[in-house]
Amino acid sequence: MSYFITTDATCDFPKQLSFENFKIIPMSYIIDDIEYGIDKELSGKEFYDLVRNGALPTTSLITTYTATEFFRPILEAGNDILHICFSSALSSTYQSVTIAVEELQKEFPNRKIYLVDSKCASSGEALLVYYALKARDNGLNIDDNYKQTEERRDHLCHYFTPNDLFHLMRGGRVSRTAAIAGSLLKIKPMLYVNIDGKLSTIDKVKGRKKALTELVNHMLDKMILEDNEIIFISHADCVEDATFVKEKITEKTGIQNIVLEYIGPVIGSHAGQGTVALFFLGKDKIEPTDELLKK
Repeated sequence: MSYFITTDATCDFPKQLSFENFKIIPMSYIIDDIEYGIDKELSGKEFYDLVRNGALPTTSLITTYTATEFFRPILEAGNDILHICFSSALSSTYQSVTIAVEELQKEFPNRKIYLVDSKCASSGEALLVYYALKARDNGLNIDDNYKQTEERRDHLCHYFTPNDLFHLMRGGRVSRTAAIAGSLLKIKPMLYVNIDGKLSTIDKVKGRKKALTELVNHMLDKMILEDNEIIFISHADCVEDATFVKEKITEKTGIQNIVLEYIGPVIGSHAGQGTVALFFLGKDKIEPTDELLKK
C-alpha cells in the first residue's frame, strides 16, 4: 500500500520485528550533559547501568520543527502518512505534531496525513503500531486503517509495576513519604494507562513476585483471548522478571507469541530500572479510578 506508518521513539518498538514503509521519529535524552538518542545511542543495558549508578536522565518532547522535517521527505516522495503518537495525556509531543501536520497539509494538499493520539505509552504504543502495520500489509487502505486504529486504542491495555518507588518520587509521581514507607514495607504499586491515556493505579501488593503474578491476573480478567495474536512485554533491564511473566501467560493462556523488549531510555527515564510492563488487547481500558499513590 502506498502509505507510510510512522510513530515516535516512546513506542519502544521491538527490534526483532521488521516492516517496510515504517519510520520512527527519534527523541533525545540527556545524561551528564551528553545528548543521546539522535546521533548517539545507548543500549538498554548501558542506559540502565548508568541509572543504577545514580544518573538522572532528562528528556524532551518532539518539536513542531522536528516533526515537520521528519514528515516532509515522505510526503515529497508521494506517500500518505498514518502517524501514531505518544499519549497526549503524558506529553505535549502530540500538540507539536498536530501543528506540524496542519502546516504540512497546506503544503501538500493532495496528500493524506492522519494523526492518531494513541493514548498509549511504551510497548502499548508499539502494539497499536504493530496492528496498524499488519492491517496495511494485508491490504487495508489508510482511511479504514485510521478508523480501525482509533477504535483499537480503547482496547489496548497497559499494566505495569515499577520496582523503584524513589524513581517515581523523583518524577513527581509519589511523595517522599509514600516512597519511603512503600520501600520499607516492600509495597509494589500496580499501575495502568487508562482510557484517557493517563497513569493511574489499580492495586498495591506486597512483594515483587506477587506484583508480577498480579500483572498476569489483571490480564486474564480483562483480555479477550481470541483477539490476541501477540503479546508484548517490556522491561527496564530485568529480563528474568519479564520472562517469569511470559511463562505465566503461556501457562495460563497457551499463547506462545510473546515478544520481550527493553523499555527504551525515553520512557525508562521516568519509569526507572526494574519496571515490568504487559500489553495486550482487552474488552476495554476502563478501570476503577484512584490516586496514583496515597500521599
